[in-house]
Amino acid sequence: MQFETKINLAEIDSVLELALDIVANSAAKISPVDLEKRLFAEYKLNKRQIKSVIRNLVADGKLAYTYEFGRTFLERSFAGPVRVSKHVVLLPPDHSYSAKPDEVAVTIKPGASFGAGNHPTTRLAIKGIDFVMLGNQSAPQISDFRVLDIGTGSGVLLITAVLCGMQNGLGIDIDACARVEAAANVRINGLADRVTISGQSLERIRQRFSVILANLRFPSLKKMMAQLNEKLLANGFMILSGIRDSEVEDLLKAYQQIRFEEIWTDTELGWSGAVLRKG
Repeated sequence: MQFETKINLAEIDSVLELALDIVANSAAKISPVDLEKRLFAEYKLNKRQIKSVIRNLVADGKLAYTYEFGRTFLERSFAGPVRVSKHVVLLPPDHSYSAKPDEVAVTIKPGASFGAGNHPTTRLAIKGIDFVMLGNQSAPQISDFRVLDIGTGSGVLLITAVLCGMQNGLGIDIDACARVEAAANVRINGLADRVTISGQSLERIRQRFSVILANLRFPSLKKMMAQLNEKLLANGFMILSGIRDSEVEDLLKAYQQIRFEEIWTDTELGWSGAVLRKG
């Protein structure tokens, strides 16, 4: 990594780490000017040095420029391997990654379907999967290691759940393009014998599952409560995302009325994710 002006070598890693942390964990979108101000306040670098740090992070594929409503923002780039939870790393097919013993590497080919990892709701759902499957929640609770992913999109959540320990999974989506792309990602991750992608409706599924994944909007999650409850085994886990921060309290109250216990929540950029356990 080359810098246009000299920065104390001992500070370089710290500056880069802070820049990435600011962008990844901000409650709102970060503009280049916002990031420059934060770095200046912490390290007292001059303007040229700070701009050099940001340019290098973009050039190295760690950050990417995005444009929204005529403004420029910085976001984490998913052009290479990116850690999205304590144990899960997402990467595109053209990158290799040597996963550590406690890591799960999930390969996702970018496409038209939702779920490449660059949206907070995807990352929140993956964090929920990590919490259930690789935390201290799962072993005594899960009786049948089958997972259902509703609105599977790219298949990223379903694939992550199976790679994290579920024996097999079913992903459903009404969009034909999503099903094609999800099936391709299933094959890329070597899970064709353990994961099924289908266009069948939730009503026609007769199986019951220990884990249900649903990255859907609040009205859908509320409308489908009875069906989701029916498809989930006792002591099973519901991993929900796609919920605005302002909606999560109402949704949790609704699920509590049908005997679901909230055991985990997290937020990112105005979105919330939750893990519920069926009583």
